[in-house]
Amino acid sequence: MLHTTMDFLLARKKAIVFFSLFTLLFSGFLTALGLYVFLLNDLNNRTTQAKHALSTQMDEIFIELKQITDNSALSCEQEDVDRLRKSSFYSPFFKELGLFNGDYKVYCSSLGPINISLYKSIVSRIQNSQERSTVSLMDSNTLGESTFFAFYQGENGIGVNGLAPPQSISSILDSIFPSDYGYELTLGKRILSSKQDSSDSSVLFQDAMSLDDWSMGLVSYVSYNAYWERFWLFMPLLIVCWILLFVLCSVIYALRIYYRESLRHCVKRAIRQSAIDVHFQPIVPINGRGKYAMEALIRWHSPYHGNVSPPFIVEMSEKLGLIDELTWMVIRKVGFFYRAYPKQLSGISISVNVDRHSLLKQEFAGTLAHILTEYPELKGRLALEVTETSVLNAIDLPVMVSRFEHIKALGVGLSVDDFGTGYAGLDFLRRFPYDTLKLDQVFIGSLQDDQFTRQILTSMTKLAKELNMELVAEGVEREDQLEAVRALGVDRVQGYYFCRPLPEQDVIVWLEQNMIQ
Repeated sequence: MLHTTMDFLLARKKAIVFFSLFTLLFSGFLTALGLYVFLLNDLNNRTTQAKHALSTQMDEIFIELKQITDNSALSCEQEDVDRLRKSSFYSPFFKELGLFNGDYKVYCSSLGPINISLYKSIVSRIQNSQERSTVSLMDSNTLGESTFFAFYQGENGIGVNGLAPPQSISSILDSIFPSDYGYELTLGKRILSSKQDSSDSSVLFQDAMSLDDWSMGLVSYVSYNAYWERFWLFMPLLIVCWILLFVLCSVIYALRIYYRESLRHCVKRAIRQSAIDVHFQPIVPINGRGKYAMEALIRWHSPYHGNVSPPFIVEMSEKLGLIDELTWMVIRKVGFFYRAYPKQLSGISISVNVDRHSLLKQEFAGTLAHILTEYPELKGRLALEVTETSVLNAIDLPVMVSRFEHIKALGVGLSVDDFGTGYAGLDFLRRFPYDTLKLDQVFIGSLQDDQFTRQILTSMTKLAKELNMELVAEGVEREDQLEAVRALGVDRVQGYYFCRPLPEQDVIVWLEQNMIQ
């Protein structure tokens, strides 16, 4: 008991350590992935926002230039110069303005009269533009080394050019991109403005967009260092996620343990209260003549857990030490079945699966004899199926022989269930007085395609005949399998080809409709 308790506590401790590590790693993964997706989407959204802001700003620039051309003349009097100075003073973008004529010569500026010809490339772009406008990034003695130029020619033939520091064009980007984002704004092939990440690291991912009308391009990016700096800022969120996931996993684990343990108690209660159902699957003579038989199979629908598989019930019964009680419950239900339908079940034997270790117990034969007295309908018609699972040792072998002889003396038949899948082999059959040998469905399923399986079954069939044992093929589901076992000389078959396991009333109906008297 102490050893079991220690194992239980150790299992709980291991589960807690595992959940702690798993939820920590998973929380870190979720945080890292979530931050990556967030930054990727955020960068894309901010780049789109920047494109819209730049487009709006460029539209405002050329609206301003158009207003200047509408109010200008082909002269450079003091009045014209004052007007240009006033426009540049109130302009949110330009620090200097100039006017050019139809020959694309700048003749007047906010600094006074001037005579400068525009570059041919600028003239060409103005003439080829639908809006008769263009921008450029050139060196300027007035504003510094790198200057943003905007050109516009009005319908009256008068053109205006504005000079602005690049920062006045790109300043809007600084309000859109956070300090740890980097970007580079280019005009043509020259950099109009840029902001590099403060830390020297490689780029994690980037986004790009272009304003084709203005030959502008914007590349924005997030560096690895910026990503990890943000990741550590999310550490409180990570810890919260870790705690929540740990609690969730612990609750699920506890519920699972509760489910298993509650299912364990439900199985125990169902066996003690005889609440487990018994279905019956017919064993049919292969040529339609001869004795019919059936196998009793457990089925259980738990009100709390739904349909529970028979192997799980057997496994749980063994762990609970209730496998014998389960066996006696099934045998008693078979006896009650005979008592309820004496006419329909006349001449039909029913087999019940029995655990080999149960047979080795001293009280087994005595309890069986008591049940036969309680249900005399079972005498001569009950058969026990023993699965060939393991080799008996030198101590158990004579005990098992004695048990089998006692059982046979009670008028109970014996069958080898699932023969060929265990370890006992042919010597197993020679030592015990079995009446029936049941070929496992594993062999039946591969009988058609496997010549080696066919040879094995041929040998089994020959041995069974030599030992005066009847043969039953389990798991026959198709007509080709039926024909194959028929060719081997098998006496009877059991499987879905004829009938699945049915409740009492349904199997009685099936017998009445199909059994040849």
